Amino acid sequence: MISKIQDLNFNDLLEPCKSGNHIGLLSDSGCPGIADPGSDVVLSAHIRDIEIKPIIGTSSIIMAMMSSGLNGQSFSFNGYLPVKEKQLINKIRFYENKSKKENQTQIFIETPYRNKKLLSKLIKTLSPKTMLCVASNINSDNQLIITKEVFLWKKTKIDINKKPTIFIFNC
Repeated sequence: MISKIQDLNFNDLLEPCKSGNHIGLLSDSGCPGIADPGSDVVLSAHIRDIEIKPIIGTSSIIMAMMSSGLNGQSFSFNGYLPVKEKQLINKIRFYENKSKKENQTQIFIETPYRNKKLLSKLIKTLSPKTMLCVASNINSDNQLIITKEVFLWKKTKIDINKKPTIFIFNC
C-alpha cells in the first residue's frame, strides 16, 4: 500500500485546499470512491492531512439495493465480474455459494455494452430459485427495477443494452 500512496500525485488538484479553499469531487454516476476512481484523490487528500467532508448524494448502487427487496442487512458490493466466459461463470458460482452460506446479498455492476451478456450468464448459471434483481437507469424516466426468481427471468424480456445497470442476487 505504501507504494500506491507514494504514487498518488494530486498536488495541483489539492493545492487550493492547502490554501484554505474548499473543493468538491463529483462523479458522473454514483458516488466518488464507490466503483469510481475518486478514491485515489480522497486518499491523497488524507495523506496531505486535508479534511474530508462527505456530502449526501445519490448512489445508484445503494438505491438499487434499497429497491431490490433483498437482504439489506448483509450485502457485498463486488464491482465488475470477469469478462472471459469461464472465469465469469466460476465467479458467479463462487458468489452464489457465498450468498447461500452467509445469506449475503451480492451486488455487481457492468459496463452498459456488456449488460445483456451478463444478464444472460446470470440466468443460465444461477440456481432457478435464486432471487435476481436487475436495476437499470435508476431515477430516470425509463427506470427499471425488477426482482424475481431466476427461473422467471428466463421468460422475461427487458432492454438493458447500453443502459447503466446493477445486478443483485441472493439465495
